[in-house]
Amino acid sequence: MPETIVPPGPDGDPSGPAGAPAGTATAGGAPEPHKPPTDAAAAREIAEALAHIRQRVEQIRRAPQEHRVRLVVSDQVRGSSILDKIADAVNAFCGSMWVFIAITVSIVAWLFLGNIVGFDKTPWPLLLTILNLPQLSIMISLQVSANRAQTASDKRAIADHETLIALHEMGKQQLAILNQQDDVLAILNTFASKDMPGRQQQIQDTADKILVAVSGPVPA
Repeated sequence: MPETIVPPGPDGDPSGPAGAPAGTATAGGAPEPHKPPTDAAAAREIAEALAHIRQRVEQIRRAPQEHRVRLVVSDQVRGSSILDKIADAVNAFCGSMWVFIAITVSIVAWLFLGNIVGFDKTPWPLLLTILNLPQLSIMISLQVSANRAQTASDKRAIADHETLIALHEMGKQQLAILNQQDDVLAILNTFASKDMPGRQQQIQDTADKILVAVSGPVPA
């Protein structure tokens, strides 16, 4: 289940700030994806998460096995306000390949028909005017799209960083376990070495001497 990233609360709880639940729990126990009301709110959430990233990393290092992998998609950083919906529509329209094909074919047809029919002859002043008018709006639209892509990228980077920290800590724990197993195997190998019978006899002789010193000679 996708899950967004929210900064930890004042008490260190990673579920989010006080009074701001990260999501509604489902029947399976996983929270519903939290969608910000606006794009600006999504950017603020990321800034707060980055401000608390060290605290979150320490929590993961203490219990890496409890970390939950999170899927972050672009839809989770899109606001639900009217302006955000308009931005979605503009980005979908400008990013459509069909729109690109239609505009390209229309311009090529205009270049030929303008001279043939005579409504816009070379150097096509009317066509140039029509093409130049929406340039500022298109540039702003591209910047809005870039800002949204950057927000989604930052959110994914935080989620990936947390997951990598958890994997790194679990890898360190596994290496520590393997090193301890190597130590145990080395001890067992020492006890199973060829000179062990001699050591056993030496230990037995030392124990007999102790018994003699404490309770007298050992009966044959």
